[in-house]
Amino acid sequence: MTPKEISGTWWVSWIDQRGELNSAGPFTTNGEAWRWIDRHEGQPLSKAEDRGDWAFGEIAGGKGL
Repeated sequence: MTPKEISGTWWVSWIDQRGELNSAGPFTTNGEAWRWIDRHEGQPLSKAEDRGDWAFGEIAGGKGL
């Protein structure tokens, strides 16, 4: 997946497992499009967000902190 600018807005396109073309957007900036890609692929965006996701998983998983 790579963002592309079309008429001043950013879009993300990809082909799914069935071979169908999908798209997400419009995004105001290239950064917003990349952020969507990172979240869609399950990647943490920052160390703080990574810790937050871990803490939520611990609590939601019933392990507590």
